[in-house]
Amino acid sequence: MSAGAKAVGLSFKIDDVWYDSWTSAEVTRDLKDFAGSFSATYRDPDRSIATFPYASPPPIFKLRPGLPVEAYADGQLVLVGFIETVEPSIDEGQASVSIGGKDKAGDLIDCAAMPEGPSEFKNAKLEDAASRICEPFGLSVRTEIDTDKPFDRYAIDVAEFAHHSIEKRARQRHALVMSDGVGGVVITRSGQNRAPAELKLPGNVLGSQATFTHQARHSETIVRGQSEKAEGRRDGRSAAFVPGDDPVDPMDREDGDGSATERERRGTAVTGRATDDEIGRYRPIVFLARTKASEEELADEADWRMRTRRAECEEATYRVKGFGADGRLWRVNELASVSDTYLDIERDMLISRVTFREDDGPTRETELAVSSPEAFAKGEVGSARTNLERKSSPSQAGLDGTAEAL
Repeated sequence: MSAGAKAVGLSFKIDDVWYDSWTSAEVTRDLKDFAGSFSATYRDPDRSIATFPYASPPPIFKLRPGLPVEAYADGQLVLVGFIETVEPSIDEGQASVSIGGKDKAGDLIDCAAMPEGPSEFKNAKLEDAASRICEPFGLSVRTEIDTDKPFDRYAIDVAEFAHHSIEKRARQRHALVMSDGVGGVVITRSGQNRAPAELKLPGNVLGSQATFTHQARHSETIVRGQSEKAEGRRDGRSAAFVPGDDPVDPMDREDGDGSATERERRGTAVTGRATDDEIGRYRPIVFLARTKASEEELADEADWRMRTRRAECEEATYRVKGFGADGRLWRVNELASVSDTYLDIERDMLISRVTFREDDGPTRETELAVSSPEAFAKGEVGSARTNLERKSSPSQAGLDGTAEAL
């Protein structure tokens, strides 16, 4: 135990009690997982005393699921959540307990949205609907971007999970919805801020690994759905009808040329498309929209799906000493300048996952996963996937600086 958060390393405040005597601990924030997570293992003095008569009696500290947790890295608050799992274990030498859990926003992944209604919001902007959904969970919502016009009808399916009810509409605004780790939800796009330092190999990087695959990438991403009110394509023509009138006799109706049906079909069945120019062979994929949407909204969703899948298929992981640089912690969704002669990366990359890790070695390091910076952005890709010209040096002489897509 301790009197407060450690100035260096990881420490946890659990149910208002400080504890930092972990044999291993880590705190992770990942853009793909929405909510932050933590895990830790410590030698269990309570069970050790009961089991081993020679054990010295340190302060007893009981753990159970549901206790509130605050996690600190180098004295800075990085996660507010709850213990979800407690796993005690024992062998002939010692007893230990491992715990794990998520930040407060993790409840949005596991729980229903608006179980008592309403089942839809009228004329609601994305952040307004998200605030209504998050309010019962005690979570605040803030937006760092313009989320465009309100949704005419923001429907919530019966038994729909809270996170999905927000994320499905965020895709149609090309927005990234993420937990801030400490009790809030943020609506943003990628790379709004810069990381505290660059990543260099050789340099400050201890080690790296990467995965590049086309397994989940497709030449064309198609999203099909239905629009509201035929997306405004109705021409307003209808049979005159006054209360009290008899319905028009079918035999009195004029024959049509089929154009009305075609207009209705185009206005009702809408499609959004996005192309991944780096996939040369025929590999299309189709998604069905979970909500009624316009062609523009489905185009944004298709582009969002294409970019995020591309990011998931191209990920490099770096390990660096400590939890930050120049007094600032490493954080997700920030741009870091990466210079890696081995993986041939020489440009800004987006930090998509941050894991602070500590053991009783003592070893303190951060694992950073990076992906192409346009993953959660909107608009032209431009030079975001193109290497900068690498500055030559004796250690790098002869390396090919030709730009290639990561």
